[in-house]
This record gives sequence, C-alpha cells and structure tokens, in this order.
Amino acid sequence: MKKFKIILPILVAILFLGSCTIYKTSVPQSGVHTQINVNLNDMQYLKEVTGTAVQSYVVGIAYGGEKHKKAAVSNVSGSLIGVNLNNRGYNNALYNALQKLPDADFIMPINMQVKSDRLFLGRQDSIIVRVKAFKLKAQ
Repeated sequence: MKKFKIILPILVAILFLGSCTIYKTSVPQSGVHTQINVNLNDMQYLKEVTGTAVQSYVVGIAYGGEKHKKAAVSNVSGSLIGVNLNNRGYNNALYNALQKLPDADFIMPINMQVKSDRLFLGRQDSIIVRVKAFKLKAQ
C-alpha cells in the first residue's frame, strides 16, 4: 500500500506533463525529383510583414516563449536558410509572420534582427524577422 501511495502521484504527474498542444505552420517543400519553373511574372507580390518573438535562455537552455510553434523556410536543397533548426526564437518569429498572411504561397525572408540582453546565468533575445510574401497567379 505504501508503494502505491508513492507510485500513484508519479503516474499522475507523468500524465499531466505529457499533455500539450502543438501548433505548426510551414511552407511546403517539393521532393528532390520535382522541378517547377516559376519567375516573378507568375507571382503576385502581397506585402512585406514582420514577425516578432521574445525568447529567454538559462545556461543555454531555452525556457518560456511559445515552445510549441514551429515554422521553417527551406531553400531548394531542403536545408534551413542560415538558421539553426533548434532556434526557438527564430521559429516563433517566423510563425508569427506567417500568421499575418495565411493566403501566401511563397515567402522570402529578408532579414532577421536579434537584440540580446545578457542576464545572470542567461540571456533574453528579442527577434524580429522580416519577410516578403507572394501568391501564385491563377493561370
């Protein structure tokens, strides 16, 4: 009975910690064998938008922020353009920019600004991502 009193709270804690909601926004990418020839005449420029995020780190470990939102922009080979995939702050800022243009078919990242405030045993990054959004014209 004593073991049951110890195991039950641990199982309940694991059950609560395993429950979460994940939001994802992404720009789909084609397989290696697909080629689409698109030029600027085939696209309609929508507008330029910015996405912002604030991410905190303690001893190099990210905490806080919006940890279940992920967005990535890929180049032709499928690798991320100049950004580490594990950069939660960049992913949050890009996700927030994509949310402002749900009808965009193609986005082009223009720049990213990061302001880092050094804190005791950590830092806080304020990230601003600027992207240009395009939509494919109907043929």
